[in-house]
Amino acid sequence: MSIYDHTRPINDGDIKKAKTFYDIVCWGGLLIVLLPVGIANIILGYMMGDSPCTLCWGQRQQMAYIGVVALFMVRYGFKPKYLATMLVMAACGLYSSFRHLGNHAMRDVGQGFGLDVFGIHTQMWAEIVFWCVVMLFGLACFLAPRVDALLAEMKGKPWRPLTKFYKIAFGVVAFIVASNTFQALWSTGVPPNWGQGDPVRFSFNPKYVTWSDASWHGMWAGINFLGRRDVKDPDFAYAPNAEKLGIKFDNNSANSPVVLNGQLKTVQTRAINGIDKPINMISEVRGQYFVASKYDFWVLDDSLNPVVSAAIDPWFSANVLDIVGITPYQEDAFVIMGMNKSLLRARLNPKADDVKGWANFTAGRTQVEAVGGLGRARIDTERAKYSYIHSTATDGRYVFTASLPDNKNKKTFVISKALMADWMLSAEFVPTADLKDGRTLGELYVTGMVYEDGKLYAVSKNFNTLIVIDVATEEVTAAYGLPSNLTDIRGLVKKGNQFEVVDHNKIVTLTLQ
Repeated sequence: MSIYDHTRPINDGDIKKAKTFYDIVCWGGLLIVLLPVGIANIILGYMMGDSPCTLCWGQRQQMAYIGVVALFMVRYGFKPKYLATMLVMAACGLYSSFRHLGNHAMRDVGQGFGLDVFGIHTQMWAEIVFWCVVMLFGLACFLAPRVDALLAEMKGKPWRPLTKFYKIAFGVVAFIVASNTFQALWSTGVPPNWGQGDPVRFSFNPKYVTWSDASWHGMWAGINFLGRRDVKDPDFAYAPNAEKLGIKFDNNSANSPVVLNGQLKTVQTRAINGIDKPINMISEVRGQYFVASKYDFWVLDDSLNPVVSAAIDPWFSANVLDIVGITPYQEDAFVIMGMNKSLLRARLNPKADDVKGWANFTAGRTQVEAVGGLGRARIDTERAKYSYIHSTATDGRYVFTASLPDNKNKKTFVISKALMADWMLSAEFVPTADLKDGRTLGELYVTGMVYEDGKLYAVSKNFNTLIVIDVATEEVTAAYGLPSNLTDIRGLVKKGNQFEVVDHNKIVTLTLQ
């Protein structure tokens, strides 16, 4: 007969299973406090001098609450609110440990925060412990006897009797909780003081103890679920976003943050034919113009008519968001760079296989094909990790990107450099420049970039400025203003002493005055 059959009477076997269930719960409550919390407190803390940070204290508390509530269940019987409390605490603990682990998960081997046990740092052990709580208590409930047997085992009394094992478990848990309370009060102080983000090692000598309430400062300011990743999309020709970015674009180069060395003048303006979408970038690959708008891109002939029309699938494998640059790759291919520094390698092929191209392209599959396996890759940066890009350039071996100002950061301007053989970050730098007082390169909004003879030429939509960056010396060696009537500068092509940009679907050729 099924153990879930509540129509039959409760027998001695059911009562025995109920006692066993409570014993298992008691073991669980004891071990979660004795092992992770006890070891962290007594061995790592008192003996080895480890002090918990704010998140560590939170994780210890959540483990202790789970253990104590488990003992409540042992003493007062099975109640849904006890199980619910343990699951809620486990959920809070998983969030805390994941938040803690996220700060250090991508560090180099051997790096971390605090002490490690068997090569795993304590924040990772916390993640393991809370997953074990979810799994083991779920397993215990799966194997539990009849619920009415758990209640009947109490024989109508408001609490269950304490066996010798239960008394030992309650005593051990009480001691460890009390010891943690002492350590917390001694090392972090009484409220409003609390744990520090980078605590010094534990000491019983008061002169080495730090009490601080600094962590409260800014605690409730700017609460955001995405945190530093709440970066608004860049400003595009097809999707202006200046308001959300908090940027007021200025087309007067006289207001540029850098000291200008001269001015560029317009010598020719040519309309791009046959494309009704706002063009967001232009580049030249082996003598051919490439232009793009969001996920669509075109190859133009000498008359500026599209001869190839295609579109990428942004969501396949490594997501490649809005196209911001197309640069040469190998002998006959090119790299389509997305604003999120993910990319797609491709080549033109009038005999491309429509079926093979299905994964990477939503249009033009018989004209273009992916190169190199899935064709996709990502560039992971450091200083520009929380910044989008709107430009890319290459010297044939490396690819360069320039960070954009956004709603979070309008001061830092970072050039990142990745090796195209493996797309791993090779260098990053913040260029020096001859700046006006109180100004930064982060005010520029670079929407086009090319590489030539050891220098990067980057054009900014904001302040209509072209800067020249020496890659070797990591400095801006020259800066030039562009005409103020260009109100939406996108992309950059360099041909000798002339430059070309796109402004409202027109190619504008510029030269020094």
